[in-house]
Amino acid sequence: MPNKTPALISAILTVLTLILLAILSVVLQMVALNGTSERQGLTAMGISLACQGIVMILLGILAARATKFLITTVGWNSILAVVITVLVASTIGGTISFLTSVIAIPLAGIR
Repeated sequence: MPNKTPALISAILTVLTLILLAILSVVLQMVALNGTSERQGLTAMGISLACQGIVMILLGILAARATKFLITTVGWNSILAVVITVLVASTIGGTISFLTSVIAIPLAGIR
């Protein structure tokens, strides 16, 4: 029971951090897609946001499970486990967010 609270906090902080990164990614993508047609721009942004949404859910679950694992099995302090897990999951999510933005542009047919 006591391990559920840090796992929940870790998942929530990870998802909130990834939401902020997604907002930043959309703003940068809007600047990068300036001059393209509206249809192509919305398609590229939609593909990117769909991929980022899936990644947010998966990394939130991963952060919760990793925190629980680090506390119960490895024996880490709960605060340390939450901080490390959020940093690692946010780094992975930020990298994937950047990659989805880069990949979504050619998928939308923008040259």
